[in-house]
Amino acid sequence: MKKVIFLLFFFAVVFSSFGRDYSHFSEYSSEVPALLEGVWQGSDRLLLFSGKTSSFACVLRVFYQWYDDRAAESGQFAQISSRDRNNTGAIHPENISIDFKTIFENSSKTAAAFELRIKYPALKDYVYIPLAVVDGKIFLNFFIREAFYENPVLAGENFNQENPLSKSNFSVLDTEVFFLKDFSAASGITISPPVIKNELLSYVVDGKNFYPVRYWLSQMEESEDRAELFDGEKTFSLPKFIQTAGNLYTCTTGRSSKIRNVKKIENFPVNFIADDDNKIFAYGKEYLVYVPGTGNYEQILNIAEKNNQRRHPPSAPIFPVKEPEFRWKEISDIEVYDVRTWSKRNLDIHK
Repeated sequence: MKKVIFLLFFFAVVFSSFGRDYSHFSEYSSEVPALLEGVWQGSDRLLLFSGKTSSFACVLRVFYQWYDDRAAESGQFAQISSRDRNNTGAIHPENISIDFKTIFENSSKTAAAFELRIKYPALKDYVYIPLAVVDGKIFLNFFIREAFYENPVLAGENFNQENPLSKSNFSVLDTEVFFLKDFSAASGITISPPVIKNELLSYVVDGKNFYPVRYWLSQMEESEDRAELFDGEKTFSLPKFIQTAGNLYTCTTGRSSKIRNVKKIENFPVNFIADDDNKIFAYGKEYLVYVPGTGNYEQILNIAEKNNQRRHPPSAPIFPVKEPEFRWKEISDIEVYDVRTWSKRNLDIHK
């Protein structure tokens, strides 16, 4: 009887955990979101997100952008154009599959935040990369604004203005309190697992005052628990956990709900741009920029082939090149007064 009870308990635990995993995975879709579809260009790479079944390609711009290496692509690309065989790239490209989850999309569908779930061929586990798309650019560093309370007067008066926060101007929200949740966890969209940050830095915004809140990696179970930040006068309630990039981050130790080492600053430390709804705050240099075009295999292959047809100009000489200058009179004088030819010239004179 005890054995039967143990087996029932075991299977209940297994199936319950399986159900949780399945619901987590069901949030992701292989279909590329409309805002991400197409070719994106950065300083060192070209990326393609295309198709309803997510065809991904990565072209690395190596040798100071003088050669485009087709480092990651599906088998369909070889049917269009064969890869170069040389010592620069691997014999076979990486076949990387990506699924997508929408974290937030604004009302006008001009900006959104996504999380990529990437399966690398050599890895068993998935890798997660959060990103934001604002103004036709992909940012890896971004916040998502969460209000502590809803203020309909402010929402109606200020949020209809055209992107009032695009120049790091918080003046229109001087009377509102909100929380900027940091999602900037991954170092890049790469052909191997990127570096994932150990810490995040979010902000509580109270008018013209800013409170940085540090989050660090945690092994605890995620919950809806809240943490409290007390600055000596006011108490702010904010999420105790942030789930991003496949990791859980916390701002308090253990079961505590009190945030320690509270610091208040008067100037926001980074410049940012915001979407039309003032929900996504992207900061730092953009990671990728959208390249207009067909947004399919042919476009990214044509870009790579045209770039590889270029030839590097010859290096400039170390010393300036000059035309030879002959001083004929000096040469004649050398012949006249050359002792070695004196006897020969005397013989020639008396002929």
